[in-house]
Amino acid sequence: MENGETKFDNKYLLERQLEMLKTFYDRKLLTKEQYEFEIQVLTTRIKTDSEND
Repeated sequence: MENGETKFDNKYLLERQLEMLKTFYDRKLLTKEQYEFEIQVLTTRIKTDSEND
């Protein structure tokens, strides 16, 4: 891409979001129920290339 921009795919973005959720959970900013709910939402809404195979 031009101007040094980096293109991130959905798989990368999903992994980063899951890492952030784990950090929030580890720091007790989310309950276990909130953490599990958010994981479910993210994994069902973000389509990765491996799901298209």
